[in-house]
Amino acid sequence: MVHNGGFGRVSLYLAVRSIRRGNRSTLLLTILIIALVMVLMNFLSIIIGGVVTLYNDQMIDYQYSHIIIEPREKQTYISNADGLVKRLKGIPGVYGVTAHLSTGVTITNPNKGNFQSLSLVSYNPDDEQEVTQFQRVIIDGDDLSKGDTDQILIGALLAGKEDESLDKLPSLGGVKVGDRVTVAYNNGVVKSYRVKGIYESLHALIDHGAYVTKNEMDSVLKTSDIATEILVKGKSAEDAPDLKYTIMGFGVEEKVKTWSEKSQGILGDAIESLNLINTIMKVVALVVASVVIFIVTYINIINRKKQIGILKAIGIRKQIIEGSYLLQVLFQCACGAVVGILMLNGIVFALTINQIRFPMGYLVPVIDYSSVAFSIVLLCIVSLISAFIPARQVAGEEILDAMRG
Repeated sequence: MVHNGGFGRVSLYLAVRSIRRGNRSTLLLTILIIALVMVLMNFLSIIIGGVVTLYNDQMIDYQYSHIIIEPREKQTYISNADGLVKRLKGIPGVYGVTAHLSTGVTITNPNKGNFQSLSLVSYNPDDEQEVTQFQRVIIDGDDLSKGDTDQILIGALLAGKEDESLDKLPSLGGVKVGDRVTVAYNNGVVKSYRVKGIYESLHALIDHGAYVTKNEMDSVLKTSDIATEILVKGKSAEDAPDLKYTIMGFGVEEKVKTWSEKSQGILGDAIESLNLINTIMKVVALVVASVVIFIVTYINIINRKKQIGILKAIGIRKQIIEGSYLLQVLFQCACGAVVGILMLNGIVFALTINQIRFPMGYLVPVIDYSSVAFSIVLLCIVSLISAFIPARQVAGEEILDAMRG
């Protein structure tokens, strides 16, 4: 009779012996199936991770930067904006500051009569280039310069195409660099601007915008030293919460928000839907894995019923026999997990080299290794349960019944 102290060693010995003498093709096929299940469980997760990363990068690079400062409660504008910008530039950890002033306008393409109502934003081009990335996505023409007074920068979706059926959003009908557009301000002023540049960030909300210089808007609205928002660039997106409290610690009384606080909820509903689909895929993958493990283990045990009967006859306890099959399944899961992770990294590498263009830009998949680890744990648990059922059923048979096969 085997003593309890040798339980693990005997189970391990039987498992290793079974793996070495077993059918290699069946083993490799089982490992491959487990690896494919791993990929299925995590493929949508890496796509979601890529979408979230792409969206966050666009929000930081073109709309919110790392910190956004807004007017105080019940106020429309940030007063003494120039002084606040200077103060912010002197705070440790601040790499750039730009003030925006936005107002409602109607932009018209006089050549075709197309018009769009939107918020026109003004900024100081010298400050803007230190905070946002518009200068890097100019697809035609040039970025604004500080001295520009009759020129405008517009997004590719706002400019549109001459064949309006190709537009993703209502547009001005194919405005090009050098064309003139008419801007009607909410104070009654109407001005003609030359399109100096067209940018394309590949984000629909951002690419349907328009910008002029701060000096130009101040001259039209008769304003000075005010802003509707101030963007602050820090060291990195991860350091934004610390930078927020540092700014507040320097006596800034306006609303101070991080990019994540400002953008949360915009993508939330879409991500929740994708996560629901991802959960369904994981459940399906686990069901597939459990069925495969059950069938492989059951066939393996049935083919070795006589050997199991002999082992029981010489005093090997049924728990040891069950343990040996569970160890075999753990080995298969471990190998399958390793192969699955290698396949996931291969997929990420391939999609990074050959990027897929999504509506919001070129996506680079991102592996969430915590999610992968959780998938491995779930897969192991399901596989062990699936293997334990047939192992317990056969190992519990009478010795003579097992030896008859």
